[in-house]
Amino acid sequence: MEIVPIDIFGVQVEIPFPTPQGFRQADLEGFGATICDTVKGLSLRPDQIRLKRWDELYGYELSAQFFGETLTRFYTLMEFDPKSVSALSTHAHVKFGTVEERDTWLGRFSYSPLIGRPAALGYVQIADWEKEIRVLIEQSNVVPAAAFIMWDTQFVNSQDWESFLGCLTSVMDNSVNVFDLGFEPLRERV
Repeated sequence: MEIVPIDIFGVQVEIPFPTPQGFRQADLEGFGATICDTVKGLSLRPDQIRLKRWDELYGYELSAQFFGETLTRFYTLMEFDPKSVSALSTHAHVKFGTVEERDTWLGRFSYSPLIGRPAALGYVQIADWEKEIRVLIEQSNVVPAAAFIMWDTQFVNSQDWESFLGCLTSVMDNSVNVFDLGFEPLRERV
């Protein structure tokens, strides 16, 4: 099994309303103020929040950028319908020692001489995770000598968020173990 360090890591969470909410009903201005609150909210800066609006009724999208433990605080702050579902997409660029090492490892997914750049795609089921995890592995277009890995999955919004969100890194690691890949422990950069 190849054990590689994570060079770049990103997360995107989409949480649709269980029923459509008009722009006024959603009260996004109030919600934005709440997540910027330094005591009760997430302490985000206003420049970390963006609103796209293309229709007066239902055509809007709110996005916010935050890091680390803020995801746990976000889910704790929200009062989601326990039957609603979040879509989770994460990605990482994992660094191999050399381009040749990366290409040799990715080469195991090449089943034909006509494949120019091998990749892997699988739907992985792991213990204690409610949905399948779609895993895509291919050559990174951003980091030299790296592979790009993407995970897509879903979960119901009825969790104990502190323990649930804390296990996401092990869920991702376990799902790529099927492809004989593992990650070095995440470390804080200094």
